[in-house]
Amino acid sequence: MLYPEKLKDNEYVALFFMKTDKNGNVVIGKDGKKVEFHKFAKNFEEYQDYIDRYKYNFHAYNALATVKIGSDGEPHRREGNMRQQRALFIDFDKKDYPNLKDAHDFTKMIKKKLPNVFLHAYYDSGHGYHYYIIIPPTCKIREISEFNKEICALVGADTNACKVTQVARIPCTFNRKNPDENGKFPMVKEIDHYRKHPQQIARFHPLNIENLKRTVNNTKKHFTTENIPELPFTEWKYDTGGFDIKQYSCLCTEKAFHEGADEHERNTWLGRIIVWLTRQKYPDYKIEQMCQEWNTRCRPPKSIAETQDEIRGWYDWFEKNGMKIGGCWWNIEDEQKREIVRKQCDKYHCKQAVNPYESMSISEDVGVKMNQKVLTDSKLSIKSKNSMSGYEYLILTVLDKYMPKTGRIRFTVKDLKYRMQYKKHGKWQLCMDISTLKKTLEDLENHKCIKVTDPTPTQCKKKKPTYDDKLIKLTRGLKDVDMDKYIIFYYSVARAFICHQITQNEYKIYLCILNNFKNGRSCTLEKMNIILDMEKGHILKGIVGLEKASLLKVDRIPPNDKGKKYNMYYPIDTDRWDNVTDIELDDMVSGLNITLIA
Repeated sequence: MLYPEKLKDNEYVALFFMKTDKNGNVVIGKDGKKVEFHKFAKNFEEYQDYIDRYKYNFHAYNALATVKIGSDGEPHRREGNMRQQRALFIDFDKKDYPNLKDAHDFTKMIKKKLPNVFLHAYYDSGHGYHYYIIIPPTCKIREISEFNKEICALVGADTNACKVTQVARIPCTFNRKNPDENGKFPMVKEIDHYRKHPQQIARFHPLNIENLKRTVNNTKKHFTTENIPELPFTEWKYDTGGFDIKQYSCLCTEKAFHEGADEHERNTWLGRIIVWLTRQKYPDYKIEQMCQEWNTRCRPPKSIAETQDEIRGWYDWFEKNGMKIGGCWWNIEDEQKREIVRKQCDKYHCKQAVNPYESMSISEDVGVKMNQKVLTDSKLSIKSKNSMSGYEYLILTVLDKYMPKTGRIRFTVKDLKYRMQYKKHGKWQLCMDISTLKKTLEDLENHKCIKVTDPTPTQCKKKKPTYDDKLIKLTRGLKDVDMDKYIIFYYSVARAFICHQITQNEYKIYLCILNNFKNGRSCTLEKMNIILDMEKGHILKGIVGLEKASLLKVDRIPPNDKGKKYNMYYPIDTDRWDNVTDIELDDMVSGLNITLIA
């Protein structure tokens, strides 16, 4: 967490050890000096070896910043040799806060001043608490040290623990000061860490130092004055910090929370933010703190008193009218407010906007459709005589995406093969072997989905046309379909199948889920077990595979009072498997007498 996974050639982790006796007193050597020394680790194995060797008889510390080799050819823990730092350090001594009982109270004290700053880890040092805030690696050690001191002063922590050469106790070592009544020393132990929470691991990102500075400055102003200056507009980009934006709910509100709001839109977004925070189970006092911080980003901001009045006004409105203002824009009754929210709607990424399935909006360039005539229970079942394979569904998907929509332009087997290629080790290759492709096309013919015919002499000038020259056409029964009789989904699912990131069964599971949603039917495990004639364990494995491939968002709802639990599924679009562009493919088929529609 504190250091890069791989250090550079002249970069080391500095460790500091100070020897004590069994009573915790520092040992004095024959030269009259304390028995203390430094060690410099080049990798985690060396780091762990030093700790295991000295932790039982020494105070053990590590520097917050890595060090480099000095002019004498040796590494030293001094300011001129500091290389890079990626953590801010907050140190509290328990004896300085007699009214605070435990780490929870200290955390509340920090959050009161910095409510939106994520604390990546905190530890019980034995006689206090250590907090860490992870930032991007930086070589500006002195600048970071001064800012660290500013944060500590704001939250009431020890500002002396913010030196350029600052060290911190190492977790799982012993604080060899003041042993307890049994003569034992307290261990430096972890209280909480982002790695303990799977969601935090997925969302983990270092805090941008400039944004953090702005937050601190805004907080200082909040606690010192009513005159809140207007901040410049800063667009909040979805991909900042590695967030998976396609799993967000109420994306428009989160965006407005980070960016602030304009003068005539401010009150509307304030109401939505209150609802958004309430649904996240924040207490009222925390909601007010976060709304006041958001106010500093508005254009222009209002005074603290005005913001408090508006918050109270919204709570009064909620008691009379409910929290309708927090839903999607089409559910908002007030026309003016509805238009304000609609302008910020990102229907292609927001989880709330694609729930339920009927409200999904898929643009023409990413969406494909599948005729529900081929999504019957008998065709989806893997054991039925009339069953269709995942490869058959894949070809139908590719044909819908790329087959010309007019009968004047031909589409050949060769064209199909081009659209079913992926790059492996820098080379193009078909996602299935030729024999499988031929059999799949024959099966589709038997299911009366397509017709594969030989070209006429006018259609192909070759004396002996090959299999690649055969023409593919959709049958009239499959081609002519009412708008309400097909499902639509993201083509990225097919791309994932082509790239071998999901299996045939997983592709059929995905289509089964969407088909049930389209028909307004429940999509339970038992239901899919009956339709697909697939073991429940294999279905669950398939859903996990789709989730790992970032194609399906699964909300696992906890058990209700009756012990029943269920899952909610949300289709997701992603370019993760789009390792081929239309431009690349168009270059490959240049000269062919076809029009590629994408």
